[in-house]
Amino acid sequence: MIAALKDEFPDVEVGVTGKPALANDEMTAAFRDSERATVLAFALTLGLLLLAFLRLGKPVVMLLVLILSLCWSIGAATLVIGHLSLFSVMFISIVIGIGIDYGIYFLFRYEEELFLGRSLKEAIEITAARTGPGMLLGAVTAAGTFYVLCFTEFRGVQELGFIAGTAILFSWVATMTVFPAALVLVDRRHAARPAATIPRAIALERVRVPLVERLAAYPRTVLVLAAALTALSVWGLRGVQFDYNLLNLQAHGTESVAWEKRILATAGRSGFTALASADSLEELRKKHAAFNRLATVSEVDSALLLIPDDQAAKRKIIADFAPLVAPVRVGRATPVDLDRLIAALETLKRRFDLAGNEAPAGDTKTRLTSVAAGVERLIIRLRQTDREASEPALTLLQAQVYRDFVRNFQRLQANLAPRPVGLADVPAELRRKFISDGGRFLLQIHPAVDIWDREGAERFVRELRAVDPDVTGTPVITFEAIRFMERSYQRGTVYAVILVSLVTLLTLRRARETLLALLPLGLGMLWTLGLMSFFDLKFNMGNVFGLPLILGAAAEYGLNVVLRFMEGRDHGGPLVARSTLMAVLVNGCTTIVGFGSLMVADHRGIFGLGLLLTLGTATSLIAALVVLPVLLRLTHRPPSPSAPAAEPRPAAAVAAPSA
Repeated sequence: MIAALKDEFPDVEVGVTGKPALANDEMTAAFRDSERATVLAFALTLGLLLLAFLRLGKPVVMLLVLILSLCWSIGAATLVIGHLSLFSVMFISIVIGIGIDYGIYFLFRYEEELFLGRSLKEAIEITAARTGPGMLLGAVTAAGTFYVLCFTEFRGVQELGFIAGTAILFSWVATMTVFPAALVLVDRRHAARPAATIPRAIALERVRVPLVERLAAYPRTVLVLAAALTALSVWGLRGVQFDYNLLNLQAHGTESVAWEKRILATAGRSGFTALASADSLEELRKKHAAFNRLATVSEVDSALLLIPDDQAAKRKIIADFAPLVAPVRVGRATPVDLDRLIAALETLKRRFDLAGNEAPAGDTKTRLTSVAAGVERLIIRLRQTDREASEPALTLLQAQVYRDFVRNFQRLQANLAPRPVGLADVPAELRRKFISDGGRFLLQIHPAVDIWDREGAERFVRELRAVDPDVTGTPVITFEAIRFMERSYQRGTVYAVILVSLVTLLTLRRARETLLALLPLGLGMLWTLGLMSFFDLKFNMGNVFGLPLILGAAAEYGLNVVLRFMEGRDHGGPLVARSTLMAVLVNGCTTIVGFGSLMVADHRGIFGLGLLLTLGTATSLIAALVVLPVLLRLTHRPPSPSAPAAEPRPAAAVAAPSA
């Protein structure tokens, strides 16, 4: 309708807002952003895989296996939940960056075994036996940090936790079943390769990673820089803020948001209303009056809008002046005589002057003087006009005013004996809106405060509940949803920390190694929180659930580095094997790509989530690849020269669950 009228009224601005419009705009933007982010995440992930492995075949196979697992996830979501919400629609972009990790770990270790001279069967068996448990622990940790969201109170967060957690487990299952089967088809030329020789295996175990070795050689510099960044982050924690305004999550230029903000600016209140109900007309009157008295309420709409108050007193007043109005007959309008009109206006001015002179000083005197001055200006204007032009125009105007007056005066005469107005007189359109078939009544309560502001919403809901504890409507639902989401994210983060810590402790079974494995995660979280103010990033309802996701995605970095360090320490290998560091680096980059793809979103909440997850993953990755190896070198105690050297064992006998 607006588009159809645009040609006729091009300068008129018209827009639609309200709960349905806002929800529709938000979901439309979220699904559009999800499609763009998914395509970008797949493209960038493929590019990283090609760069890491310098070939096309196996990375493409790995990505196809991931797509297969995502199809399983969508099927599970359809079967169990049946839909995607604003929260869960982004799970594909999130899972791409995490789910591809298991294929990367598998492929790096698999190619390492082929380099050792293993046959195809041996390479797959050893990779599955040694890398599979570590991959499983990483998948359980990542999926667990999503599944703990199912124990929160907010349904949207619960659905995200189930769908994303299931998708991660499916990624691991596909990597351990479909991916090895695909490798058998791709690498059939290695099927008949003879068994590996021990010297080559030992040589590979001693391959160094120059960058890590070089950084580990300057522990003071690395630790000082890490301490400085930590101190800067602690200082930046003061600037961390929480934005409760859900309008700020929407895409820039969204019509429903723009018009809601325009209403706030011009009317000082929101266009969203709270709702209450009454079982009887008497209860409706009481609640209507009680809500109207609240300071946070601007007005109340109900069926009483068309049912006058104090009808008996008003009917008595009408009955008193009815004898004066009923016999009046309005005469016909005559053509305008400019001289007579000017004379009448001069008489009117003299009377206003007299009233103004006799009135006491104050507002009344000022208003009378102003009216008299206006009449005088009109008289001057009429005397200066051309009689032949002005008299016909004034006659036409008089005819229009005459018709309006006669119509309204006759309506008044026809209603000099009004009957009482009741519910039966409410028009059908408003009756359907405010009165149910069962006889219950609806009240719409308009706020006099900004309900998108935390304090305003809290005051509005608190005062409404003082009148009716069962009040509902968009402002109340939004207020409660934010409270549930806050508690859900807080509990989800606590649950994720506990889960990650327990899994790491049960895996390593040593207190010092557990603390070292968790250190990158702790530093990454602290650095992320401290850097938020420098990126002008605030917590909001769209990105705060990113904290558990960071924990789940980054937990595997420190765990895998420490696991491979322990293997090298026990069997004479390097500080950390090159394949593990490369796998952690590539996995971190793919996770950053998956999370970072969300930053193409127009939806500000999704963009903020992508930025937060990218910062958290990047800082955790830096801590795992730079700070952790230095600390491992400092805590590593080489065996005493007098102690008997451990007899070298074949690489096939070295048990290492990490990549």
